Amino acid sequence: MTLALAATLAAACSAGEAEPQGRAVEHLDRAPPQVEAPALDLDIDVAQTSASGLSSGAFMAVQFHVAYSSIMRGVAAFAGGPFTCSQGKAVHAVTRCMRPAGALDPAPFVATTNALAAAGDVDPVAGLPGQRVFLFGGAGDTTIQPAVMDGLRDYYAAVGVAPADLAFERRRPGTGHTMPTVDSGGDCASSRAPFVGRCGYDGAGRALEHIYGPLAPRAAIAAGAFVALDQRDFIAAPSAHSLADEAWAYVPKACASGARCRVHVAFHGCLQSASKVGDAFYRHAGYNEWADDNRIVVLYPQAIAVPGSNPNGCWDWWGYDSPDYAKKSAPQMRMVKAMIDRLAGAAPAPDADAPVDAGAPSASPACVYASNAAHVAAGRARSAWGFAFARGSGQALGFDSAYVSTALTRVAEDVYVLGACR
Repeated sequence: MTLALAATLAAACSAGEAEPQGRAVEHLDRAPPQVEAPALDLDIDVAQTSASGLSSGAFMAVQFHVAYSSIMRGVAAFAGGPFTCSQGKAVHAVTRCMRPAGALDPAPFVATTNALAAAGDVDPVAGLPGQRVFLFGGAGDTTIQPAVMDGLRDYYAAVGVAPADLAFERRRPGTGHTMPTVDSGGDCASSRAPFVGRCGYDGAGRALEHIYGPLAPRAAIAAGAFVALDQRDFIAAPSAHSLADEAWAYVPKACASGARCRVHVAFHGCLQSASKVGDAFYRHAGYNEWADDNRIVVLYPQAIAVPGSNPNGCWDWWGYDSPDYAKKSAPQMRMVKAMIDRLAGAAPAPDADAPVDAGAPSASPACVYASNAAHVAAGRARSAWGFAFARGSGQALGFDSAYVSTALTRVAEDVYVLGACR
């Protein structure tokens, strides 16, 4: 893998998406009333969980849906592709999973699903038939081209989702790479930040109604409350995994008052996290108004950009953070599941990557001079595209090779920077 290809992936994920300074997002006056945030002692039916997302968020939603199908009711993908489409290779992510030369054959993705399920790395494939799947693709989407969405439809059909359970809004005219809303955001044909489009089309509502069946009408104004969730409670050193410190949950009044509710996880896309577009996605993508009178808590987990490995703040759907990116054991996947469990009242489980005693001295010296391959093997660095990047800081170290050596200094728990050892 070359640096040129890595740059191509970063550029492709944001092609045509740079946002001019000062661009306004319409209808930002629709913020919920300033009410006291409810405590997280909610009555959640975890078996009614669902997920959706745009772009990298759509790939992540599909990964989460397949990996945790035993608790899922359904999924919605806006401009995404098949489970394990990249097969852990950035070159596949930037080609067949975004701009394929032809139709995508679902067979290799189905084979991977079966193998992971047999190993217990994802839930049994038998949990997918009967799930409700909603797919949406814009005719003008040049970031995730329509053929990729066709491949996602074929994948779900191949794993047993019945035609009646699979809704596909295919190649909608006048729609770019965007989350379609009734009247919020920018031009529907645009593929620019904040990737929320004024399309005269209620994407969130169509998705939720397909997943859950008939719902109470969409509220005119979302009247619930936003609760900030500290992602550090669910994973050690979030930034080491391209994750923000803070996420959001939208909690309807009924759920805060003790009503039995369900969770929908809405994954933002590349360049669409709160760190990039503020509240444009988590307030204005259209989910909250539907959540209010339908007892749905909406969870908005947050990724962040990391120089070198993930410059656009995408979710990990090609292995930049972990070669196990699509498994239940992957750091990002594990964190989101822990957040759902916390909303349902469970105490946060110890993170698998956290030290047994965070106050104890590190077993590793503060500074280590070693080959990049040794740094990766020891967890001081991670590998992406054939290059090594310091864990936590994301600094580029050069080739992931036993013949290239660097000095790494540990400056915080699971955070390393380049520095000479003395």
